[in-house]
Amino acid sequence: MTSKKNKLRAAKLLQRRYKKKPNPLNPEGIVYIDYKDVNLLQRFMSDRSKMKARRMTGADVQQQREIATAVKNAREMALLPYTKRVAGLRGPRNRDDDREERGGVSRDVVERYENIPDAPTAVADAAPEATTSAPTEA
Repeated sequence: MTSKKNKLRAAKLLQRRYKKKPNPLNPEGIVYIDYKDVNLLQRFMSDRSKMKARRMTGADVQQQREIATAVKNAREMALLPYTKRVAGLRGPRNRDDDREERGGVSRDVVERYENIPDAPTAVADAAPEATTSAPTEA
């Protein structure tokens, strides 16, 4: 059962219409979308080499299908990249400082325990002293 609010909200969404973008291919007289025309295909792709939606480009259904096929062919022929790396806004991470924030071991603790000798080494050093200090009966 749907409530009245949900029905009203759905009715408002159906009434909402957005302005349709003009078709970019018709004024230029482009009839055939060629996979070798990289400049044309890049107009229908984002900065990360993803295909833009029909709402963004203004192409009709058939043209969008032809654009998609042409982009796929151009990618296969290595005329277009599958993905592009975009420089991020974040800078390089300092992993040592970040570790403390995530609950890891801090650098101070590591430096404090680096100078302590290992337990087996300390026991091995103490063992010869015990044998030399004991009197021997001959």
